[in-house]
Amino acid sequence: MTKRANKTRSTKRIIATSYLDDYKANELLQRVRIIESTIANIMYTLVYSAFSQKGLLQKKHVQVFLQQYTDMECLNIDVPKGIWNSDKDILGFIYQSLITEGEKNITGQYYTNRSVVEYILNGKALSENETFLDPCCGSGAFLMGVYTNNPSNLYGFDINPIAVMIASANLIIKYSEIEFTPNVFCIDYLDKDLFMNSRADIPFKYDNIYTNPPWGSDKEGLYTANYPLIKSKERASMVIAESLKRLKENGTLYFLLPTSLLKIKSHNDIRRYILSNTTIHQIDIYKDRFDGVFTDYFSIKLTPQKTQKQSYVITNDKGGSIVTLPDSDYALGNIAIENFSMLDNSIISKMESSCNDKLSHSTWALGIVTGDNKNKVKKERAEGLEPIYVGKHVTPFKLQDESSYILFDPENFQQCAKEEYFRAPEKLIYRFIAKYPIVAYDDKQCLCLNSANILIPDLDSISIKSVAALLNSTLYHYYYSLRFSDIKVLKGNLQELPFPKLTKEQDEELSALVTDIQSTSFSIEYKHELDQIVYSIFGINSIEQKQIISRL
Repeated sequence: MTKRANKTRSTKRIIATSYLDDYKANELLQRVRIIESTIANIMYTLVYSAFSQKGLLQKKHVQVFLQQYTDMECLNIDVPKGIWNSDKDILGFIYQSLITEGEKNITGQYYTNRSVVEYILNGKALSENETFLDPCCGSGAFLMGVYTNNPSNLYGFDINPIAVMIASANLIIKYSEIEFTPNVFCIDYLDKDLFMNSRADIPFKYDNIYTNPPWGSDKEGLYTANYPLIKSKERASMVIAESLKRLKENGTLYFLLPTSLLKIKSHNDIRRYILSNTTIHQIDIYKDRFDGVFTDYFSIKLTPQKTQKQSYVITNDKGGSIVTLPDSDYALGNIAIENFSMLDNSIISKMESSCNDKLSHSTWALGIVTGDNKNKVKKERAEGLEPIYVGKHVTPFKLQDESSYILFDPENFQQCAKEEYFRAPEKLIYRFIAKYPIVAYDDKQCLCLNSANILIPDLDSISIKSVAALLNSTLYHYYYSLRFSDIKVLKGNLQELPFPKLTKEQDEELSALVTDIQSTSFSIEYKHELDQIVYSIFGINSIEQKQIISRL
């Protein structure tokens, strides 16, 4: 099995506190959460309330707008007075907090944090005739954040009709002194049949395109034929490709994207596309995450004028610097985002120049997906049941004491790897959710759920215990954290790690140390001993060691 269980069926609701932290909004949320009605009716009622409190109901353009929603019911909701007097996206906050995690996962409806929007826009003001498009606008955060005296030059598209209603209402509220029809449309930006180039009310090209597109693969193949250069089928990559077609010659494109697009091999297509067709001006890497999303993200600013040599600014928690992309990297289609010091480069060079082998030919397997943990995973051991381990049980070199049990019945599971992988004489089990590899050695044929995965290494000159030692070392944690800014330990990332050729003595020393650790615990003393052996293998000096520690 190659697919992992996802959140598409989750009915959990996550309060979007990072999107908006406002006590009146939270008070309103508590009131609407107990109302038995559709989200559409709730949001329509709040839109109507906002118009009423702002004295807009009698305006002609507001009446025209409301006529689109005559099929919706206006509910009796006690809305706090003065809640609509701020410029905060109250409507978007409520909506984000009402829709389920499953719906968000399917549609990619994870709206952009206000602080990130403000940072990206940086007080951006449009000239009289300058146009601005958000092709995946959600509740309209970017549209609301930009300054203009002519809101008719603001355009937003979204596939969700409720989001379109909210974004339109937000613009009407913000520009309450101007009579205009918001140019926010229920359109699938990637669907060429729905988005007709000849529509008189929608320009084909724009001066600015800013957006946070949906992340994830075009699994149904709805758009793949329209974007043959995007081999990864990543929807965000397709939005980039489409936006570059719709950007004016002197225009600016600004995107929020998952960091995987900068580093993962499968996304080499969009990196090549960007490097071949644009000039990169800035990349910003963010430490916070969207509510309910584990993936790190970045923003990238592009213009369509191609320069021969890429030089751009990168900022992250380590500061900012100018990055010049070497010709070799350009040819490979890689985008350098790392703000590395000279010491970092020295360490990385030592590891990569020592590379003799990688995990490419190893055996991999996902943990079991039961489809019903509540009924199939037991807390008490009984006849026929055996221990099963999850991510939290995985510690360096060994599994914690069991706390759950299961009947191993692959036919009754949603997904299950071949039994031979679970029953291998020796294997490694690693956590799926982690900043870097945390790996346990197993020779007891243990089972694991899908928060832990299986690796059976196949490396020249390195035994399985020595692989565990290297992966659990501070040096490899440092390297992994620099190269891959995911909170997930992905197979593709692990396959990129460099492994040296060990002497027989080095392999035996590491293997023996792992055996000793397993019989006791991974103490500070053992950790120090392990790290010193690994540092010695790669020739990492004391100054470089201090740099490694400071990075972690």
